[in-house]
Amino acid sequence: MIKQIFTTCLFFILSLIYVMGQGNITELQGTISYKSSKNIYVKFPSTEFIKIGDTLSILVNGKANKTLVVKQKSTTSCVTENITDIPTEIGQGVRYQYAPPILVNDEKIPEIKPEIIVPAVTIDNDQDAVADSITKKRKQLTSGRLSFSTNASINPDNNNNFQRIRAAFSLNIQNIHQSAFSVQSYFTYRHRYGIDQQRATGFYDDFKVFTLSVQYAPSDKYSVWIGRKMNNHIANMGAIDGVQGEYVIGKYIAGAFAGTRPDFTNFTFNAGLPQFGAYLVRTDKTTKGMAQTSIAVAEQMNQSNTDRRFIYFQHNNSLVKNLNLFFSSEMDLYKKVNGETSNQPQLTSIYASLRYRIRRNLSLSGSYDNRRNIIYYESYQTFIEQLLAQETRQGFRVQANYSPFKKISVNASAFFRYQGDNPTPTKNYVANMNINSILHKSTNTSFSLNLLESYYFKGTIAGGRISDNFIKGKLNIELNYRNINYTFYNSESNLRQHIGGISFSFNLMKKTALMCSYEGTFEPSKAWHRYFVTITQRIKN
Repeated sequence: MIKQIFTTCLFFILSLIYVMGQGNITELQGTISYKSSKNIYVKFPSTEFIKIGDTLSILVNGKANKTLVVKQKSTTSCVTENITDIPTEIGQGVRYQYAPPILVNDEKIPEIKPEIIVPAVTIDNDQDAVADSITKKRKQLTSGRLSFSTNASINPDNNNNFQRIRAAFSLNIQNIHQSAFSVQSYFTYRHRYGIDQQRATGFYDDFKVFTLSVQYAPSDKYSVWIGRKMNNHIANMGAIDGVQGEYVIGKYIAGAFAGTRPDFTNFTFNAGLPQFGAYLVRTDKTTKGMAQTSIAVAEQMNQSNTDRRFIYFQHNNSLVKNLNLFFSSEMDLYKKVNGETSNQPQLTSIYASLRYRIRRNLSLSGSYDNRRNIIYYESYQTFIEQLLAQETRQGFRVQANYSPFKKISVNASAFFRYQGDNPTPTKNYVANMNINSILHKSTNTSFSLNLLESYYFKGTIAGGRISDNFIKGKLNIELNYRNINYTFYNSESNLRQHIGGISFSFNLMKKTALMCSYEGTFEPSKAWHRYFVTITQRIKN
C-alpha cells in the first residue's frame, strides 16, 4: 500500500515538473473514427493547430505513446499512419499537445473552433485521403421506437370509469443509402373510452403528427429541413411547418425559417397561420466547458394579420468549473387591443437557473420563473380581455443534493409561487432520500416527504418505494406507497388517502420490453383502481 502511494506521488510530482517546464501547453482530445488497411482516421473538434507531419499520442497503460503520424487533414479529421507496433481500435482516445500562438501586436490568440454536430460519416475502404465532408462517404443510421399502451380507471359505483389507448411511433433515418438526405418522424394516436366527452371528437383530435421532415445536409456547413419539425435552437416556438435552413460561419450558426404554425385546435396543418423568422447562435468551447447564446426574432400571423411578433433570447454557460448558468427570455413587439395597435416592447417571460457543484457529492441550484400569458391577438380575439386580466405568475426554487455516503443520496428543495397581488404564495417543500444496494446490489429504495401550503389548503404527501432486478436484470419489480393528508381552510371535510401500487418491466428480447403496473387509491368509504400496460419495440441498426 505504501509503495502504491509513493509511486502515485512520484508520478504526480514528475508530471507537474514536466508541465511546468512545458509552459503554456494545451491538449487536444480526439477519437479514432475509422481504420483502413493503410491509414487510421482520427476525429477532432478542430485541426487548426495540427500540422502535417505532427505525431499524435495514444494512452496505453497510463502512458502516452507517440504512435500516429499525420499525413493529411481536413478541418475536423486527420489521416494518420501507425509508425509503431501498438495496436489501435475504433473509438480509442487520441491526444495532441501544442503551445498556442503568442499574442503579438494585440492580435487575439486563435481559439479552437467549436465542434459542429453533423450527420455521422465514415470513410470508404478504398479512400485514403480526406478532402472535406462533402467527399466523405456517410453511413446510414436508423433508430426509432414503436409502443402501444392502455390504461384504465375503475371508480366506485362504476361512475366515470374510462379506458385509454395510446400508440406512438418514431423513426429517424440518417444519411439514407449513404446520401445527404435524412428523415425524422414522430406520430401518436390516443383515444379514451367512457366518460362522456364535452364535445364530439374527430380523428385528428386523437391522431397527432409532431415531426415529419426531410433534411438535406451536403456538408457540415449548411443544412435544410422541409416538413414539420421542432428546431432545438428556437424550441420555444414549438413545431414549425415549412422550410428551415442553417449555415455555419466559424463560431456562429445563422438560421431562418418560413412556413406555418400547426392549427391551435387540433394540431393539423393550417395554411392560414403563416410564420417566418431568423436566429443567430454563437458557441464558444474551451477545455473547461462551453457557452452557447441564441437570439431569434419571429413574426406569426393569422391570414394576413399579425398574430404575434416577438424576440427570444437564450444563454447557456458552463465555462466556469462546476458552475452552470441558463437564462432565457421573451419580449413581445406587438399588441392589439380593441382595435388599437402598439409596437411598444413588453417583457413576456424570464427564466433563469444556476447550479453549482461545491464538492463531488454536494451541489446547490436555484431558479427563477416569471411569465405572462402568451397572446395571439387575432386567434384569441374572443377572450383577449380575460387573458390580459390574469396576473403575472412568478416562482422561485432552491435545491440541494448531497451524497453523504457512497450508496446514499439526499436532496431537498423549496418552491414558492406567487400569483398576481396575492401576498400568500403557494409553498412546496420536498425532501427525498435514495439508498442503493440496501439488500443486495440491485435493490434500491427511496423515501419522500412533500409539504404543501397555499391560501386555501395545506397538506402532506409521504411515501416510499423499493425495487429490485431479477433474471439477470431482465425483470424489474417495484412496490410503492404514498399517504396523502390535506386540510382545506374553507371546508370542514379533509382528504385522507392511502395509495399503493406494484409495477414490473420485463425485457422480452433485446429491443422489446413489456411494462405493467397497478395502483389503488383507498379512502375510508371508497376506493379507485388503475392499471397501465405498455409494450415497446425499439428500432436500431
